[in-house]
Amino acid sequence: MKKIITALVFIIAGVSTPAMAQLSARCSLDDQLTTVDAAHGRNAWSRKCGYISASREAYLNSENEYQVYSNACSNYPNVVAGSTCTQYVPSEESAACLTGLVKLGSCVTGCFTPSQRVDFNGRQVPVPEAYASGVKTVTALSQDAQVGALAFGQQAIRTYVVGDTKEDIFLLKTTDGRSIEVTAEHPMLKSDGVMVKARTLSAGDELLGADGKKLTLSTVSVFNFKGQVWNVRPESHDKTENVMSAEGFLTGSVRFQNEWAADDYRLSLRDELDVSGL
Repeated sequence: MKKIITALVFIIAGVSTPAMAQLSARCSLDDQLTTVDAAHGRNAWSRKCGYISASREAYLNSENEYQVYSNACSNYPNVVAGSTCTQYVPSEESAACLTGLVKLGSCVTGCFTPSQRVDFNGRQVPVPEAYASGVKTVTALSQDAQVGALAFGQQAIRTYVVGDTKEDIFLLKTTDGRSIEVTAEHPMLKSDGVMVKARTLSAGDELLGADGKKLTLSTVSVFNFKGQVWNVRPESHDKTENVMSAEGFLTGSVRFQNEWAADDYRLSLRDELDVSGL
């Protein structure tokens, strides 16, 4: 089963503070669904019981998101003080329907620690700073990018993703002094054309830099982190245009950990950087 790190989705236009607080509680405290099967089960139940449409269910499943409610959660009755959760909500389609639930939003994945800088409009800034400033595009590879001649463009951001978590963070350091902090499942691009999860890397492996250079890992260390992790989801569903520049590395957007999580992440680097077959 794939783990889902529950998180808030921030639409660029923003959401109200009460909704943000409630959604944060659902995603990080009261309603953490830890497998894709449970997430899809919640969506199927929500559709069966008339809370969402079939098209909304299909969309949430494609993004590996799941529907949450302001007055119900999976942890009931074991809820935190001050929670608005007053009843249990199922995560299986076969469960009996409940009435009177209030839809709140959905939960997804995040993967950079808040200090990590991502390229936005050619300027490296931490993701939470970009969100707070209302930045609407992120720097990512363009479809004509080639090895040795990487090309970048600006991709419109559909959502910012942030969530509270407590988990191991992988600190990747290279021989030329670069470093990046990411979650275990975060996709990193190796110099041989393979997109891999950070937890599979070890010293001596080579990653591909945003400047086209091969980056040799000097150390891979792990530390426990408690706090928020961030990422962005571009509007584009093209996989090339979801390969971003972060701390001088080429790395994947949140889509790689959600709707493309089951892919092999194999890239072709013989003639051009082609990620269309991911």
